[in-house]
Parts: sequence; structure tokens; C-alpha cells
Amino acid sequence: MLPWIIFPGILAVYWLFPTKNYYWDGIFFARVIEDAQQLNTSLLHPNHLLYNVFGYFFYQAARSLGLNWRAVEVLQVTNSLVSVLSAVVLYRILSLWLRSHLALLLTLVFAFSATWWQFSIDADAYILSVFCLLLAFRYALPEFKPRPFVVAVFFILAILVHQLAVWCYPVLALSLWWQTSASPHQRALTLIRFSVTVVGTVLGAYVLSFYLILGTLHLPRFLAWISSYSPDASFSFDLLSNLGYTLRGHLRLFFNGRLTLLKGLLTPPIIGLIGLLIVLLVVWLGLMVRKLRNTSWPSVTKISRDRVVRLVALWILTYLAFLFFWLPHNTFYRLFYLPAIILLLGRVVSISKGGSAEKRSYGLLFFVSLMILGNFLFFAFPYSHPEKFPPLAAALDMNAVWKPGTVVFYGSENSNNNLFHYFNRSTIWRPLPEVGQLEAELRPVYESGNEAWLEEGAIDRLNGTQEGKAWFEQHAQKDTLRGRRERGHNIRFIKVVP
Repeated sequence: MLPWIIFPGILAVYWLFPTKNYYWDGIFFARVIEDAQQLNTSLLHPNHLLYNVFGYFFYQAARSLGLNWRAVEVLQVTNSLVSVLSAVVLYRILSLWLRSHLALLLTLVFAFSATWWQFSIDADAYILSVFCLLLAFRYALPEFKPRPFVVAVFFILAILVHQLAVWCYPVLALSLWWQTSASPHQRALTLIRFSVTVVGTVLGAYVLSFYLILGTLHLPRFLAWISSYSPDASFSFDLLSNLGYTLRGHLRLFFNGRLTLLKGLLTPPIIGLIGLLIVLLVVWLGLMVRKLRNTSWPSVTKISRDRVVRLVALWILTYLAFLFFWLPHNTFYRLFYLPAIILLLGRVVSISKGGSAEKRSYGLLFFVSLMILGNFLFFAFPYSHPEKFPPLAAALDMNAVWKPGTVVFYGSENSNNNLFHYFNRSTIWRPLPEVGQLEAELRPVYESGNEAWLEEGAIDRLNGTQEGKAWFEQHAQKDTLRGRRERGHNIRFIKVVP
């Protein structure tokens, strides 16, 4: 009974405090979805092929129900719901495997770990993809009858939502191998069915999408398209730096936030929660000091006898090996193996010696309470306020400055551009032309009664040349400068006239 009270509670916390610290991908997704007048190829993207397609259906469903929500809000609400469903699936796996009431506490660790919580209340592709992976893993557990096609369907969906899900293939393949307890021939047949279904469907979806977008089946272009990534993304082979990012990433996976984020938000209830957090911390530290003296941790040999432990270890190590070199500073990519970390932690805690199961649960309960309170106070709660995310605060402020039809010239596409454009939908954004063409671009704007502005990148580009700098000095109205410079954000906009 208790879990079915707690899961709606998790959803309520998510929905009551949606983040305003938007991940830039989510704003991009929302723009694409709102700009699509119908289901078309603009919704397809090689890194997350069908996520915007699903988002488009969610957005249209909300509109058909009379909900006048922006696409980013629809994606946030949907993500939160899928996140809770992920927690339910993980709870079922933990319950079946551990057969212990530790399962519920470990599920709370998962649901309120900092990075999972952050993306559960944002708009992104990771939560839905991990949800599909969890469903695939649930049906691939060794104790169940092999269902290669069921596992394949969920795995295919995970990959089509986000490409990074593909690294779970060895885990699911090994699990299906163990599920099939008959002859090696039968095991091989199961793997072939699974692999052919996955490869054929995923490859077919990508080939079809590529053809619909570009109207060609040119192999080199197709390979470049499916492996494309943002210009600032790359492999890193600085081992020491990668190790530091990897260690930091696992800490931030569970805990994140800053004390300074509470500046201006210290109401009596919040101060009371801070006091409760301090008390819980003191009590938990006392419990841990006593517990560590009497606890005997299980040996690696003992843990590894369990096939599920081997599977989750493979799950973790596969992603660790790839993410150690590919963008190791991106903590959110580690969400793809967060469930495996929780499962491994559950097995270690459940078979550790020292005290009764009730005492182990007691210590874990204090830890969960600390984690939830800490991540709420110093991360989730502050970022539910727009003023704590300077780009959003500035974007909302510009609604009072820019009239409908205002033209904004930008230097290059970036996360701030997307954010300002999304929250100022009546503005028109154009790439900055050559200096000699600016005059011709400005005159029609002002003749129609509108205004023209430059953003940060366009200002920098103009000031980067003598000709551009001279034009800027002559045409920019210095008294109209708007922007913010705080916490690493450098935001500037200025009005220009013919």
C-alpha cells in the first residue's frame, strides 16, 4: 500500500516545482514542436530520432484538451510522469530481485538523485529513453521466460528516443542468453531473433528518415548524418582530466546545488527545512560512525555469483568505458546507467553484515531524507524560480522591451538565442548579414514601423573588424543596451537604426 502513496507523492513534488533552469536541448525541442504545423520531417533528428515526434503528439493532445500550454511545459509534465513510471518499474525489479523493503528506499534514491530529478522536471529525451531501457531490462531478467521480441521492442524505442541507449545491447543480449536455458543452438537462435529485430528496425527507421529528409540514399552522407554531433562535442584523451570529470559526475549524479541559490528565498518554512536538514545530518553521521565499526561488506566474489549483479556490472562498465572518453563532463549522460548503480547498491546493502535488515533500512532512510532535503533546498526549489536562471530572467524582461515584429540579428545559433526566441515568439530572428548589406536590411524594418536589435554574438562580430566597429558606433543606440552579466552568462542586446 505504501508504494502507491509514495509514487503519486513523487509526481506531486515534480509537478509542483518544475525547473526554470532549462536545458538548452529542451528549448530547442519545444521550438521545433511548436513550429511544426503538422507531422513532418522537421521533427526528426539523428541523435534522438523520434523524441520530437512523440513530443509533437503530446503537445497536440494537450491542445485538443483545451490546455493552452507551451510545448516546453507539455514536455516537462510528460517527463515527470514518465520519470515516476520509471521509478515504478525499477521498484518492481528491486522487489523481485532483493525481496526486501529496501526496494522502496532505493527507488527514492533513484527518483530524487540530483541529475535524475533535474531532468525529470525539464524537457529532454533522456528520461523516456531510460524508461524504455528499464522495461527492456525488466523482461530480460534471467529468472523470466525469454521474450526476445518484447525486449527488442522496448530496446528499439529506447534507441529511437536517444542514440546513447544502444550501449545497453551487450547487457540485454547476455541476459537473453542466460534466460534461454536450452541448448547453445536455442540460445543462439534467441540472440539472432533479438539482434535482427533490433538492427533491422532501427536501421530501417534511420534509412527511411534520412531519405524523407534529404531525398537520397547516398551511403557516405547517411553515415555522416547518423553519427553527427554538435561542433563543440568530441572525444577527450586527457586521462587525468577525464578521471576528474568522471568522479565529479558520479557525485553530481546524486547531489547538486549551491547554498547561494537560496539568496532571496529564505522564508520561515525554508529556514525550518534547513534546520531539519542539519539535525538529520548530525543524526545520520552518528549512525554511520557506529555502523561502520560493525559492518562487514561482502566480498566481490560473493556478490558476483549473482547473475543480475553481473548484468548490472556490465551495464555500468560499458557506459563508463564510453563516457570516460566521450564528453566525460556531461553528467546527464550517466543517467543511462543510473538504474544499474541503484541495483548494484541494493545488492551490496542487502547482503552486507552488521545489524539487522531493519537497522540497515533505518540508516538508508536517513540518507534518503538527507538527499531529498538537500537536493530540494539547494537545487530543485531555487531553480523553480525564473530569477535564478539569468538567461530566462533576461528573456522574460525583454517581453516588455521588444514589440511584436521586432527583428533581432544574431551572430550564430546558441542556447541563449533559442531561449530568447522561444520566450519572445513575436520577434523575428535573422542571421547577421555582411556589414555592407545591413543598411538595406534595416530600412524595410523601420519603414514598416518595427525595430531592429543586435544580440551578443552579432555585436562581437561587428566589433571584430574595423568596418564593422565603425558601423556599430554610428548605428547603435547606446542608451538601449540591455542584458546581464552574472554566473558565467554574458547577455547583451542593443537597438540599431538605419
